[in-house]
Amino acid sequence: MALNKYFWPAAIWTAIITVACMVSMDTFSEADSIFSLPNKDKLLHGVFYFGFTVLWVLFFRTRPMVKKPILLGFIFAVVYGIIIEICQAFFTTNRSGDVLDALANTMGAAVAVIVLRMLFTKR
Repeated sequence: MALNKYFWPAAIWTAIITVACMVSMDTFSEADSIFSLPNKDKLLHGVFYFGFTVLWVLFFRTRPMVKKPILLGFIFAVVYGIIIEICQAFFTTNRSGDVLDALANTMGAAVAVIVLRMLFTKR
């Protein structure tokens, strides 16, 4: 079965999240000084995983063997977010795993599920 047009955007977005979450925060210090939002780190996590969930759900919807693509996309996002936080805790020297980051990831994925359900049920 060939990959479709949703696979590469989802895979590339996943790679972007992985790199952004594993590199030093010093890499983003200039951008950090431009935006002054409270809890912007948690908001960014939510946005990252909103996009992650949407893209993977779109991909999973094209796979005939996937019966519940929204549920699969949500579970994938939550598990991936937890894995990234564990990797930050154990495999980086300048990042630390954070339960609140994992919660923000989950919230972003949950908002994506709500939006996708609304969009898909309107059809």
